[in-house]
Amino acid sequence: MFVAPPALVGKRVLIVEDELMVVLLIEDLLADLGCSTVGPCGSVGKALEAAQTGLFDLAVLDVNLGGEMVYPVAEALAERHIPFVFLSGYGDEAIPPGRSGWRVCAKPFKANDLAEMLSAVVEAQRH
Repeated sequence: MFVAPPALVGKRVLIVEDELMVVLLIEDLLADLGCSTVGPCGSVGKALEAAQTGLFDLAVLDVNLGGEMVYPVAEALAERHIPFVFLSGYGDEAIPPGRSGWRVCAKPFKANDLAEMLSAVVEAQRH
């Protein structure tokens, strides 16, 4: 267990992930950080609907949902100025061209790394 970054306490986080075990890990981590969760969304269609209309403060996005890339969801979040972090086994290769400001946390992820990255995108959004 670690100390939750203050920027994350009380935040509502959309989880976009299609692997149940990973969802459970993320939910546990977010609970430890003082966050509540929205979702999970296991498909791009459901995630896109949530990204366009949902009430949450930030999002964790698996890049590849059943063979479909999550980039339309990221674009919708960016339009709404909602910070997000990609989770991906692809590393920095997961970031599409022209989007160098988007952040990716490598899978398998370490709890501290994901917590720090989520905190960083929330803090960056404030400025």
